[in-house]
Amino acid sequence: MISLSHFSKCPSVLKQPSRPNGSMPFCTDTRKYQHPSVFVAIPGTKVNPLDVINSLLDQGCPLVVYQKNSENDERVRSLNMKYKSTEFIPVTDAVTFLQEYSHHHIVEWKSKDPKNTVFAISGSNGKTTHKEMLSHILSSVFPGRVTSTQMNNNNHLGVPLTLFQVSAEMNFVVLELGSNHPGEIKTLCDIAVPNAGLTTNIGATHLEFFGSEKEVFIEEGLLYYVVKSETNGKGFYLINKDDLFLKTFEKTPGSITYGENSEADAHITVLENGASILYQGKTLVVKNDHITGKHNKLNLITCLFIAIHFFPEREGKLTEAASSFKPTANRSQWMNYEGKEVFLDAYNANPSSVKAALLGFKESLITKGVPLSDACVVLGDMYELGDNTPKYHEDIGRLVKELGFENAYFVGRFSSFYLRGFPEAQSREGSSQFKEEYRGQCLRTFSIHFIKGSRGVQLETLFDLKVSAH
Repeated sequence: MISLSHFSKCPSVLKQPSRPNGSMPFCTDTRKYQHPSVFVAIPGTKVNPLDVINSLLDQGCPLVVYQKNSENDERVRSLNMKYKSTEFIPVTDAVTFLQEYSHHHIVEWKSKDPKNTVFAISGSNGKTTHKEMLSHILSSVFPGRVTSTQMNNNNHLGVPLTLFQVSAEMNFVVLELGSNHPGEIKTLCDIAVPNAGLTTNIGATHLEFFGSEKEVFIEEGLLYYVVKSETNGKGFYLINKDDLFLKTFEKTPGSITYGENSEADAHITVLENGASILYQGKTLVVKNDHITGKHNKLNLITCLFIAIHFFPEREGKLTEAASSFKPTANRSQWMNYEGKEVFLDAYNANPSSVKAALLGFKESLITKGVPLSDACVVLGDMYELGDNTPKYHEDIGRLVKELGFENAYFVGRFSSFYLRGFPEAQSREGSSQFKEEYRGQCLRTFSIHFIKGSRGVQLETLFDLKVSAH
C-alpha cells in the first residue's frame, strides 16, 4: 500500500486530492486494475487510457492521475459528470509523477528500518538471472518479506512499478536496472536510491548506442558510485574481480571483491554440479542439478553469498533454497521436445552471453557423454552492436567452429556475418522460413540442440512456444 500523503511532495502534481489520507495500491494498466487502487493514466503511443477506463470507474476507482492538456481536460470534464465519486488529479507529466511518487515511497520505507535494503543489479549480462536466483533464494526462506522486478520491468517505468510493490512488511527489494542508452542508470538510481548492489560484468551490449565497452562500463558501473554515495561507502557492494573493467573499482568499507581471481576476497571455485566460495576462512558450497554452464554456477554461488551476507543466521535454509532454483522458461532453459533435449534461450543474445552459453553447452555435452556430432547449434542474430556487428558475428561463428560443433545453422539477417567465421555452416533467412526444416530434418537427425538468439529473431517459434514474460 502506498501512502497518498506523498502527493504534496511531487512537483508534477497540479492539484492536491481532496481525500489525501490513507493508503492504497497503484495501477497503470486498465487490464490489471483491482479495486480500490489509484490509476495513473500514462499516455500510450496509440491509446489514451482515459478513453478505456470506464470499467474501472464503474468499480468505484477513487483516484485517477492524468496528464494535463486541453484534450484530456475535456475528457475528464465529461467523465466527472458521470463518475462524481472519483477524484481526477492533473499532473504535468504522468511518467515523471510515477517516478517522483515511487521515489518518495521507497525513501520513506528505507527510513523506517535501517535494515531495509534496495539491492540493485546492473551489468551487461546476467542481470535477470541474478535477480531471479537471488529473489528465489530469499523468497523461499522469507515469504512475504521480499519483492523483486517482475517480467522485464527494469526501465524508467518498470522500476517505479517494482518500488510500488514494496509494503511495510517487506525488508528486501531485488531490483534489476536496465539501460540501452547513456544516462538511464542514473535516472533509475535517482528514483530507487539503492543502498546495496552488484554490477555483474561489462560486455559488448547496446554498442549501437554506447559505442564502446568503456562507455558501457561508465553507464553500468555508475551503480557502484551511487551505493557508495548513498551509504558513505558502507553499503554492501560486490566487485567482480574477474572483470577487466569492474576490478578497477576501489574497495570501500562495505565492498567485497569476488570471483575466480585468486586475489578476490571471496574466491569462487566451479564444481561439476555447482560451485564453492571461500571467504574469510569459511567455505560455502551449493549444488544444483537444474542449471548448466560455468556462468550459471558462478551466478548461483554469488547470489547465495549475497543472501547469506544479509541473513547469516539462515545459511542452511538459504543454501537449500539455492539448490532448488530452476531457470525461467525460454531463458537458459533445458527442455524435452519430441524426445530430444533442447537448450533454449530465445530472450537475449550478445557476444559475451552467447560465448558463455556455448561453452556451457559443450561442457554439458561432455558431462552427458554426447558427441559433438550429435548436437545441433542454432544461432540467431545479435542486435544493437553498432558498427561492429559484422565482426562480432564473425567472431562467434569462428568460436562455434573452434569448439568443434559440426552442425550449425545461423538464422536472421546477419547470418552471412556468422558464416565468415564458419563457412561450412548453413544460414537461413528467419525463424518462420527455417521452422519446417528444423522441425523435420534437424529434430530427427540430432539428439541434442542449442538454440539462442536475440528476442527479435523469435527462435522460440521453432517450437510453437510463447516467449516468457520474464
